[in-house]
Amino acid sequence: MRKTIFMLTILCGISGFGQELTCEDFKEGTFKTEVSEPIKIKWEIIRTQNEQTEIIKEIPEEYKDLGYPSDPHYVKIEWIDDCSYRATYDDSKSKLTESQKFINSIGGITTEVIKIEGNCFYYKSIMKVEEHEQVMEGKMCKE
Repeated sequence: MRKTIFMLTILCGISGFGQELTCEDFKEGTFKTEVSEPIKIKWEIIRTQNEQTEIIKEIPEEYKDLGYPSDPHYVKIEWIDDCSYRATYDDSKSKLTESQKFINSIGGITTEVIKIEGNCFYYKSIMKVEEHEQVMEGKMCKE
């Protein structure tokens, strides 16, 4: 009997340490992500519930001299449900580029959390232009 109680106590203790993250855990924090299309860029993202700051950490040398924006991007987040949100650029915090203005004019980019593994989530972002969709998939990891 003592062994059974001891084993149950240990199992309950271990299960408390193996907490699975949910979409709620990714609504705030500092994250790392990278995209490889159309060019490889590594980002740091600092997010609070309804806004995020995106900072380019690594970009190919040949793009640095082409005027690719190296300043932080400020983004408004509108949560659609627990695991989906719409992102638009915040023109109250910085001057927007023409492409950022265009993205805002079409209603922003919708992102959905597809899968959570450890401290990372896989996402699918969709930008709709009339009847065409541009889809980008990636992974973002919480620090």
